Amino acid sequence: MATKKQTAQDAYAQHRKDITSLMLWLELELEKHRINAKGQPNNWGFIGDIETTRNQLIETLASLSHSEQHEIEALLSESR
Repeated sequence: MATKKQTAQDAYAQHRKDITSLMLWLELELEKHRINAKGQPNNWGFIGDIETTRNQLIETLASLSHSEQHEIEALLSESR
């Protein structure tokens, strides 16, 4: 039985599907993290966790959108 050679389009579709799954998983983890942080309001470790995640997401978005990180930071500031 011959196996079909994976195309760039196939690989893209699989990675895109994986990203969707990861984003849903991230949302679940963020909610668990929020609940844990709420239970320990004086624990600054949770702030470090969430800040690191925020910075990594900004870096990822900058890479994907071909934007500068400071531009994304500015848009976030405007949306507050």
